[in-house]
Amino acid sequence: MNLLRISYFLMIYFLISQTSWTKTQMPTALKIQVIDAFEHPVSGAEVVLYTTEENYRFQKNAFAKGETDKKGRVTFRRLQPIPYFIDARNELKKNDGLTALTDSLQKNKINIVIVLIE
Repeated sequence: MNLLRISYFLMIYFLISQTSWTKTQMPTALKIQVIDAFEHPVSGAEVVLYTTEENYRFQKNAFAKGETDKKGRVTFRRLQPIPYFIDARNELKKNDGLTALTDSLQKNKINIVIVLIE
């Protein structure tokens, strides 16, 4: 009986410790929503992340690329907790000259940014 009880408590302890570990190990992510001047989501926009201003300005050495879904969203996962330059565009609109630099991302969190393209 005691062995069964000890096994039960060890199993509970293991499950709790695994859950705690998983929560603290969540990868750093960046969820971007692209909108137009009327605040409508822009689907099918190409979103590119750069780690330096020079790469952003000359559109070289892209760190990551993605395309927005029908709600204008794209998510990048497993990022470093640093600032990223964002280039967002579709056939007619782009975010050139608009805010393109994120704050340093919060580690192990989903960071959210809204990008306006005109």
